[in-house]
Amino acid sequence: MALKSLNFALLVVNVKCAELIDLADELNQKRLMAPDFFSYAPVVVALDNNNLEIDFLELKKVVAAQRFILVGISGDLSATQKSNAQTQGISILRSSSHSFKKKEKIRENETLNIKPKTESIEQEMINTQVKTKIHNGRVRSGQQIYAKECDLIINGDVGAGAEVIADGNIHIYGALRGKALAGAMGEKTVSIFCQTFSPELVSIAGVYKLSDALPVEFSGKSCVVSMQDEQLVLTSLNKVN
Repeated sequence: MALKSLNFALLVVNVKCAELIDLADELNQKRLMAPDFFSYAPVVVALDNNNLEIDFLELKKVVAAQRFILVGISGDLSATQKSNAQTQGISILRSSSHSFKKKEKIRENETLNIKPKTESIEQEMINTQVKTKIHNGRVRSGQQIYAKECDLIINGDVGAGAEVIADGNIHIYGALRGKALAGAMGEKTVSIFCQTFSPELVSIAGVYKLSDALPVEFSGKSCVVSMQDEQLVLTSLNKVN
């Protein structure tokens, strides 16, 4: 039997205090964005402070109550945190690079190059001046790209089984065959722009439609998904001013 290293897209949630009510709220909001997709999805809990006295049994209960599956915990963990977590049967996950050190604030006009977690050589960038995250290359099945507090640009296709999420707008310069979720934190004025529209799911601010509920006339076409009166509306990209 040969061991093989694989990469998987996992939802990571940061815990900043020992009280777990915020974690429950965040997981609940995430699940409500797309219940069919996020129910029983794997999640990693990242601890921001190695002095936090976490009740790990309660942590397991909170995650399970929100219908997620706790894969493990990560962060700059203390020996006590590791021991207490393992006592409850929780795995300790280690970063492939430096362990969850506090990120330095990115200077304005600076570009951050992020090493991708896939086997292929791809490039992701966050432009802090225009608040846009750029992903160059195909987003493959099982991958998740998330643009926190900014727009997301995908220069390539989003394959079936892949997921792109942004707190802002999403621009896909290629085919969308997976899932696209814009306005992840509740912003309703954002849109999803796509050159070739064949998604499994699209969502804006938690309002979503599966592929079988989308108008067939937009399948394979260039279009924009936006929200009007709490409903998703599709418009031909050629008609957008």
